[in-house]
Amino acid sequence: MCKKKLLALVGAAVLSVVLTGCGSDKDLFKPEPTPTVRNLFNPQPVWSAKTQGVGEFYSQLGPTLFGRKLYIAGRDGYVYCMDGSNGEQQWRVDLSDESENDLARSTRLSGGVTATANFVAVGSENGYLYILRAEDGSVYFKLDIGAEILTKPVFSESGDKIFVLDGFGQLHGIDLVKKEKIWTSGDNSSQLHLRSQARPIVIGNEMVIVGLPTGHIMMVSQESGYVLNQVTVGQGFGANDIDRIADVSSTPLLLGSNMYSTAYNGGFVKYSLAEHSIVSRLGYHSSKDIAYDDLFFVITGDNGHIYCVRRDNNVEVWANTELTYRNVTAPTIYGNFVVVGDYEGYVYFINLNTGKIASKIQIGEEPIYLAPIVVGNCIVIYSSNGSVNVYCYDPSGIVIAKKRYNDLEMVTGNTAALIAADALDSNFGASGITQEQLEERRAQARKLVAQIEASEREAERRYREYLQQKAEYERKVKEYEEEKRKALSGFGLAPEAGIKSDEDEYELIVEE
Repeated sequence: MCKKKLLALVGAAVLSVVLTGCGSDKDLFKPEPTPTVRNLFNPQPVWSAKTQGVGEFYSQLGPTLFGRKLYIAGRDGYVYCMDGSNGEQQWRVDLSDESENDLARSTRLSGGVTATANFVAVGSENGYLYILRAEDGSVYFKLDIGAEILTKPVFSESGDKIFVLDGFGQLHGIDLVKKEKIWTSGDNSSQLHLRSQARPIVIGNEMVIVGLPTGHIMMVSQESGYVLNQVTVGQGFGANDIDRIADVSSTPLLLGSNMYSTAYNGGFVKYSLAEHSIVSRLGYHSSKDIAYDDLFFVITGDNGHIYCVRRDNNVEVWANTELTYRNVTAPTIYGNFVVVGDYEGYVYFINLNTGKIASKIQIGEEPIYLAPIVVGNCIVIYSSNGSVNVYCYDPSGIVIAKKRYNDLEMVTGNTAALIAADALDSNFGASGITQEQLEERRAQARKLVAQIEASEREAERRYREYLQQKAEYERKVKEYEEEKRKALSGFGLAPEAGIKSDEDEYELIVEE
């Protein structure tokens, strides 16, 4: 009997595509058995809770943390707000009660939750974007996008706009004050592509960056929706539609003046924002987000292999192949370990230096589709059945949750300016639009560069002002100490008399 492995893909509609042939009894994509592990440690449970989950459906519907609050949604319409420190429920709402869901199969929430201090947002496969008030979960407004929403929406830095990628690869900009869509950007792709999609990321209030099913990373003006530039990461080659899939479904990673991304069938790419070009491409095919710390990148391949690569020279440190075809999640770096989950509910703690599995726990028998989340020195694991489990293993106090994407330490104004400036030198858009439209887009890019550079100058001015204030403070401290020295020196006698002052003794103590 022919065994088949199904990969969720979407074209004009959702398709199930058979990846194995029926010419033999051998299943080339059969998952390896979970490895036997002699645990070197046992992570300690902190708290757990049960939510609605996604049932038997594959979904990127996962939790998000804002401040001390953890927000989670279930496929059939429940949205939860919990205290992240103990799991205590703050509120719960049921979006299945909304009128647009009366005749639908279910609310079909999908893609994940995102939050600010004021709002919580979640999309649905029915095409609706819901904006809830963070204080109580009541509906602020809802909008029919007109296509499935499969990934997390993202708010602008100021919180007055939200951006959502639809299932065909078009990006929508929505004004939260006017409660209306202000633009749609990108091409409506009808080609066969992955069900998994990249989450958009924002650069301040100027730009949105998102990976597309076409194999490109698109850079869009938040104000107008103009495509400022795009980078080709994945290029599909082959005799059939499956071979030609080249989705960028991992969220782009911005570090300094470089952008990193993976693509299905496209490898692991480093793009230089300063040189406007791809400077390296490694053969790690992945549709999942990249993990990183100060020294390493960690990548989960689509075959379940996990790779650790040095950031400074692209040298592979190790590869773990024990979890082949176990539908392994994207990796999370947790202290000195890489943590991943699999389709049978197992969670593996892999030594970051050696690639060896140090410990394994089983949350349940249901799949874990999403990478664990590091919160403080704990790790949050979300299963498809809706269980939320928080564990801790941090004996050395070394766990630090890495900031990503639009945090200032990761994406500086200089980086954003490089991205925008790239559009000025790019030939993107030369075909298919008029010269007038091209010049308008370039004008948008110049405007963004000017805004970002003005912000950089203001930051530099504030820093210079700080240095001046610091220098003035240090000068006054020095003057005070000198006056005190003169007043106390020898208790009124000259130092040559051989009598030590209190100040002299103080200096000796400090020097020692």
